[in-house]
Amino acid sequence: DSDAKRSMRRAARDALRLMTTEAMRAADAAIAGRLREMKASANARRVGAYLASERLRECSMATYIDDAAVRGATDDVMVFVPIVDDAGSSSMRMLHVRDVEADATRGAYDLAEPRETYADGSRRLDAVRDIAKVGALDVVVVPGVAFGEDGRRLGRGGGYYDAFLTRYADEAARVGATPPLVVALAYGCQVYPPGAVPVDAHDKLVDIIVTETRTIACTDRGVAAAS
Repeated sequence: DSDAKRSMRRAARDALRLMTTEAMRAADAAIAGRLREMKASANARRVGAYLASERLRECSMATYIDDAAVRGATDDVMVFVPIVDDAGSSSMRMLHVRDVEADATRGAYDLAEPRETYADGSRRLDAVRDIAKVGALDVVVVPGVAFGEDGRRLGRGGGYYDAFLTRYADEAARVGATPPLVVALAYGCQVYPPGAVPVDAHDKLVDIIVTETRTIACTDRGVAAAS
């Protein structure tokens, strides 16, 4: 990683540490409300989500995942969340979950991850491997450390999401599907002006950033989806 990336990560983390637990929970509720209001996320039937880490001060997705589970009881809605395969190669899969409390366990980096199998012992559906069976993801919601209003995303340096999004786009193209809309969740202190966030050629842009006070359309696709 470049010095510029390391420096920005430090600045964003310092800003996050200044947020109280109460402020974070209030911001999470506001972000959840914005996700409910945005049709692209509220109506998505195949969703790539994440299981937020309080230790890393990631924006919570609990309300959104719960909403999707409620819709999934009467509608054809499925949620997929990440599991790290190999830290050395930035390999990550997204597996189907129905009930986070029952379906998740502690995995790599002591983060919550889905169990490999359902309660009956059968293999969990995989967003990539089983794309022809379950259909393509409509939306992938991603965490991060810092974001630019131009869609730039600075993660934690592992490259997992960049690698996954690249692989998923290739798989979607193979089955004739459109790649998913990429939505980032962030607290306001993590968002920077256009051009400020350092990126490399392989770093993927996000289409939309949702904060507690703003929904920021970063790409042409994001503009269409956020309207």
